[in-house]
Amino acid sequence: MKFYTNKERALSIEITPLIDIVFLLVIFFVVTSKIETNQYLTLDLPESQSFASSVSNSSQNIILLESGVLIINNQEFSISNIDNMLEGITSNFLKTEVVVLSIENKAFHEWVIALMDGLQQLGFQNIQIKTYTD
Repeated sequence: MKFYTNKERALSIEITPLIDIVFLLVIFFVVTSKIETNQYLTLDLPESQSFASSVSNSSQNIILLESGVLIINNQEFSISNIDNMLEGITSNFLKTEVVVLSIENKAFHEWVIALMDGLQQLGFQNIQIKTYTD
């Protein structure tokens, strides 16, 4: 004779596959998330209240606008044509004079360095930088 016994199987949930799936989802979202990189370095220029300008009356002004336009003695030059502009400077400026570079805040740093490098190669030793916003 066959006896029936009530053997109930205990229900158990396997957690290991669930942990694997959650781990794979985390890896998927980390790998596919967009990592944002900035191309430009933001720079906040400090302002000095105690700085006394030492610009003399015999200084020459060169203005560099954010559009890449150089203004020298009320003449406009393009920054891409810097070699011709530097040749014009040598005939108009004395090398002992103070050269003041007035540069807009948003002008590219590359332009400023190229301009300063060109002036130093021409023999100008006293170069001052003045920034302004317009």
